[in-house]
Amino acid sequence: MKTRTATKKDIPAVTDVILAAINNDRLWAKFVPSKTTQDNGYVQEIVNLLLEHADSANKDWEVQVVDLASSKNSKDTGDASEIVAVAIWDVSSMADTKETKPPAVHTDLSDSRTQAIVSLLKQAKTDCFKDYPQHRYLQLLATHPRHQNQGYATDLVKAGMTEAKKAGGVLTAVAGPLGYILFSGFGFHDIGSVTLPPSSATDTQAVKAMVLVVPKEERRRSFVDSLIDYVSN
Repeated sequence: MKTRTATKKDIPAVTDVILAAINNDRLWAKFVPSKTTQDNGYVQEIVNLLLEHADSANKDWEVQVVDLASSKNSKDTGDASEIVAVAIWDVSSMADTKETKPPAVHTDLSDSRTQAIVSLLKQAKTDCFKDYPQHRYLQLLATHPRHQNQGYATDLVKAGMTEAKKAGGVLTAVAGPLGYILFSGFGFHDIGSVTLPPSSATDTQAVKAMVLVVPKEERRRSFVDSLIDYVSN
């Protein structure tokens, strides 16, 4: 198993993982068309949106995946991948110490439910995370239903924490009931509710904004460092 950055070649598999996970979740399934009406046009919109996010020239986003093929014998897998989990990070605020505005999304979305979830994520960033000008925002965390409860989502969150430790910073996320349990286990704090669109749900408490402050990891002192200090003093 390997956690790595997704490439454009991975996007069809990433799309499959995301839609399978959403269709299997009672809360988030409200934000997509019913499974039977997810036609090629709708799937292509999601592919186009993810291609925009995975573009190496787009510095506002990071798409991380768990690829099981990376841990198997190369003779068995060749160049194939087996993507089972996905994390999409909005990192646009990491380089901006003054504003928390969402990054621009140029892909047109025709489905009103998909537009609603995009609006929800933007609203959380501007309303709930405005006091954290430099943060990594986990906008989506999904594991294929066939591979759930095996720790792959945990691996993706840990990878985000490791990245945040390099300079210190804040991780933010929006969580439904299952995500709330996962993030709480990492020490994320609940900072309030995010209002769901009225047409999608009546329970405004179902989605929570969560925050984790990650301190900068101090470099461990080596024997050479100690020797230099001794000689200098």
